Amino acid sequence: MEKVVDCLENAYQEFIDAAAAVLETKASSDCERTAATDAALESFKKKWETFKAACDQAQELVDSVKQRITANTTFPVNEDMIDIFDHSIVDFDD
Repeated sequence: MEKVVDCLENAYQEFIDAAAAVLETKASSDCERTAATDAALESFKKKWETFKAACDQAQELVDSVKQRITANTTFPVNEDMIDIFDHSIVDFDD
């Protein structure tokens, strides 16, 4: 689990850094399209895809834990009892 969290954290930081690089290259080129701005945007796109993949991996972990919790109980589990898991991951595609 720690590995998934570290992966998500690293992907997030790289995504934020790439976003900052886009803004910096745009500002330094007076908002003109240049090879540097194109490269920064391409890097931003790749980091976004990596971040989305890390979020998907984290969601899979949460779903797996949720399934294990419900599968290993000897008493009926109310969905509200595990609802906290549904609110712990942000879905950026919505």
